[in-house]
Amino acid sequence: METLITVGNLRLPMAPLVVKVYKGGVVKLPASVRHEAGIQEGDVLLVTVKDGRIILTPRKAVDLINIFSSELGEVDEDEVFEQGLKMARAASWRLE
Repeated sequence: METLITVGNLRLPMAPLVVKVYKGGVVKLPASVRHEAGIQEGDVLLVTVKDGRIILTPRKAVDLINIFSSELGEVDEDEVFEQGLKMARAASWRLE
């Protein structure tokens, strides 16, 4: 899939960009990439590796329940939420 950027009213192909990995694994994303992906300072990114490629996805762009429900069949979103909330509370309680 080709990545496109917006320039004025035009949608143009984005040329591959070269970025450097700094100490501690820090990678600076160019402003054009952040803008195109809707990434702002403080956003959380999901990181996956597929076929040797690193994929960064803004967490706000992903609905995990829809992803898993399409793989697992019909899912009761309210029940999944409640179970996750109980698990989070239990984990939080153990940490204190």
